[in-house]
Amino acid sequence: MVRQITLVQLGIGTVGGEVIEQVVANRDHWRSALGIDVRVGAIVTRAGAVVSASGGTLPDEVLLGMVRGRREGTTDAALTGAPIDVIAPVPAVERLADAGPVVVVDASAGEDGVPLLVAALTSGAGVVLANKAPLALPWDDAASQLLWAEARSGGRVRYETTCGAGLPIISSLRSLLDTADEITEIQGTVSGTFGTIFSDIAAGQSFGDAVRDAAAHGYTEPDPRDDLSGLDVARKALILARTIGRTYDLSQMEIESLVPPALASTDIDVPAFLARIGEQDATIGRLASQATEAGGTLKYVMTVGHDTIPAVGLRTVPQRGILGALHGPENVVVIRSRRYDEYPLAVFGPGAGAGVTAAGVLADVLALAPVIA
Repeated sequence: MVRQITLVQLGIGTVGGEVIEQVVANRDHWRSALGIDVRVGAIVTRAGAVVSASGGTLPDEVLLGMVRGRREGTTDAALTGAPIDVIAPVPAVERLADAGPVVVVDASAGEDGVPLLVAALTSGAGVVLANKAPLALPWDDAASQLLWAEARSGGRVRYETTCGAGLPIISSLRSLLDTADEITEIQGTVSGTFGTIFSDIAAGQSFGDAVRDAAAHGYTEPDPRDDLSGLDVARKALILARTIGRTYDLSQMEIESLVPPALASTDIDVPAFLARIGEQDATIGRLASQATEAGGTLKYVMTVGHDTIPAVGLRTVPQRGILGALHGPENVVVIRSRRYDEYPLAVFGPGAGAGVTAAGVLADVLALAPVIA
């Protein structure tokens, strides 16, 4: 018997577009191999939820046209004459849920989609998150409580790709927790941006040149301050901490920003910021030299302890150790537990990339099928 799962997707940017393309390309395989038919019922944009005018799921030509239009900056033109309606997102989920199991996929950024996620869970739908922001809301926020109540084994929230793209970090933690292991420490480098920058610094580049090269090669956000602030890494650390039962908030965490206070204002545009980021060269260079003299190397590291507040920032790590050996945009997370104590469990590989992230999102969707069917 084939079970149909209908997706409601927030965002068709780099990752969201790849999710759509993988659904179209792999649907037949999932039907034959897994007995799961994945369809897309709505795409949520700033204008509202794009749904089929006939009340069914969106045709592939409309989906691929939207992705193509988004990449070319012609989304509205791509929809001209298409058999679609644009309605409010919550009624779109409710309408689709009446016809069968629904999974809301959040491939957007920020917290704007949180009300839709809440509505989806309340209606019995599943939720898959690539977006970290909803899981980093203050712990006592009602939406946060609902999301985390379902973010458990057997729950209706999956979020593997929020920490390490397609790397099996969350699922590895779940396996340990479900078998009654006790996590004592999680440490890692989980930013491809910082990985690239500090690999270049170890090779002799200045901090400013390393940042400018990373930006030029597309390894940073459009505004590199979004990476250098440490907030993205802090959210990942917080999600991992909450996964193992630590109910901290971002406001409690130690977050080391590498953005000089004088350059933090958005009144300073990106070209001006990049021109002046070399003002940090002496400070970062001194720390890198001290790390080398101590037989180590400088990395931007997250640490989640058993009974300590999560922290992210610059650390000297052994050059020949797991963290020190990483090169470029690779990510690694080292999990130490009661069972994995002397020899910790390490998960490493590409921590970014639309293809692996989208595949991780869809693995979460497929895993939810028996839960919400």
